[in-house]
Amino acid sequence: MQAAARDTLIGLAARTPLLAGADVLTFVDIDSMLRRVYGKQKQGIGFGHAKVGGYEMRLRGYHPLIATLSTPLCAPVVAATRLRSGNAGSSRGAASMIAETITTARACGATGEIVLRADSAFYAKTVISTCRRHRVRFSVTARIDAKIRAACDSIGDDQWIDIRYPQAVWDDDEQR
Repeated sequence: MQAAARDTLIGLAARTPLLAGADVLTFVDIDSMLRRVYGKQKQGIGFGHAKVGGYEMRLRGYHPLIATLSTPLCAPVVAATRLRSGNAGSSRGAASMIAETITTARACGATGEIVLRADSAFYAKTVISTCRRHRVRFSVTARIDAKIRAACDSIGDDQWIDIRYPQAVWDDDEQR
């Protein structure tokens, strides 16, 4: 099914401006989610952690992994999906899926820069090395652990550089 979906996306991108601007910049976003199921006899389900109403809960369900492609000029399109049991870790299978998605992006006309964006669940050596191997830039949120906190604390106040957001929303209360 995934191969058929990939071939359909590539064919569609060849015939329509599905990924307008991919010759300059393409984003690959990867994320996982837990989707609850209720029947005890469903194949492939497992208990996974989820936050419901701010509380950590263990829910029975599936844990799909989804990757999308987008550009600054177009809306995201689903490039790859994988269905996993609820107890799968978020980053399980992510590196190979990222490699597959990058290949799909290039087949869809992404000749410009490709940037992977992911949350801290994908902060793993395999994910970073996959990005480097495929020569894509990446923005992966790092978990705040003891090593990261120590590294941040070692940076002097005069060494921090403010990020300028050219199309930022103005906050009247904070005057910034």
